[in-house]
Amino acid sequence: MTKGRLEAFSDGVIAIIITITILLIQVPEGEGLEALLSLLPLAVSYLVSFIMVGTHWVNHHHLLQVASHVNGKILWANLFYLFTLSFFPVTTSWVGRTHFAQLPTTVYVLISLLEFFSYVLLQQAIVHSKDCVILNQVMDESKKELITFAIEVLALICSFFTPVRWASYVLLVLGAAPWIVPDLRMSMVYEQSALYDD
Repeated sequence: MTKGRLEAFSDGVIAIIITITILLIQVPEGEGLEALLSLLPLAVSYLVSFIMVGTHWVNHHHLLQVASHVNGKILWANLFYLFTLSFFPVTTSWVGRTHFAQLPTTVYVLISLLEFFSYVLLQQAIVHSKDCVILNQVMDESKKELITFAIEVLALICSFFTPVRWASYVLLVLGAAPWIVPDLRMSMVYEQSALYDD
């Protein structure tokens, strides 16, 4: 499989995940404000999931730019990454329909953590498949992954306690915040590699 085919397949899967998630929000049953407000928990959970999935898609795109080729490890790591992403529609619906109850919130955060690990696994598979000193150096010097991991662990802890359960979702968005801007490390490596290729 070529890198372009892998990217197209991944883009298709992620687009389907986002589409399925928005379809979970049904048309309000009624025409009043009360009917509209009844959809608020699901709309909020969708917003958090959209930020998470969208951020992952942007960084996945930048990560694949530095891959010069695709091998078996990258294919399987990418499939695992898409597998973990595919749980977001289910957890989004569960959280929204139960009004952010404890167990759905905990499962939602656990899926987010699993998604984070799958991205790091894919990142490592690409780093180790490419003999690039610059890429290895920027990855070793980065604290980005560690910060995100710490914030998501804190979100998991908050999910067990009713008074601060809402903070889990705020923390997940905060954990995604450093990744909202495309990973500049990948852009730098891609640009420098292009210069060498020329």
